[in-house]
Amino acid sequence: MANPEITGALYLYGVSRRASGKAPKISSPGIDGVHPVRPLDCDDLLCWVSQVDETEFAGALERNLENLDWLALHGVRHQLAVGEIAARISLIPARFGTLFSGEAALLKDVREREPALEKVFKRIADADEWGVKVFAVPQQSTRASAQPRSGREYLQQKASRLKKRPARNDQDFKQLLSALEKIARDAAPTGKVSGAQPNLLWQATFLVPRSRRAKWDQVLKQFVKRWDGQRRIEVNGPWPPYSFVSNAA
Repeated sequence: MANPEITGALYLYGVSRRASGKAPKISSPGIDGVHPVRPLDCDDLLCWVSQVDETEFAGALERNLENLDWLALHGVRHQLAVGEIAARISLIPARFGTLFSGEAALLKDVREREPALEKVFKRIADADEWGVKVFAVPQQSTRASAQPRSGREYLQQKASRLKKRPARNDQDFKQLLSALEKIARDAAPTGKVSGAQPNLLWQATFLVPRSRRAKWDQVLKQFVKRWDGQRRIEVNGPWPPYSFVSNAA
């Protein structure tokens, strides 16, 4: 089947295997809010793209990435399109801002990376990305803490609170990680735990087969019950498998 003519620069949302039937129609707007998201035949694969104006969009991309308002709007459009495609068909999502000068450039790039793409398809087949974070639950004192009368007293109070805070690498975290890794197909680091989120103790990202979702939920519920009043588990997903596609797309 020949591709309908698409002129100008192309914005890539991701790559999927060719569907056995008709490719799903995507209702989410393209990255520019004007052109639709469409499947493009790339040999045995489908590249999900939309046309963009090469001058107004592609030429100004680097500058626009520094504009937070522009980045927020277009980041949401990218995520909506990728999310809708991934919900309908197994997709290797592309990084935000992936552009090609035209069909020939896109096809050349996909052909060069086809072996790597096939490996990723096998890894992510029928699986979703899930993020897990564990937070310490601040313990309420039986009486209000007295206001520190000196710098030394302030440091003593702070040290006392930190002492009560659960350790990040204790045995319970190892048990949670082990239990989730037995269910997940893969796990990925999500960066160092920092003070950006108060009381964040631990975080990780997992690639979870959809067939094991019930077991995944069961394990998390067990730890929620075990840690009641001490730690809070925050789970987000399902997401397209951004953390597990390496440099494939």
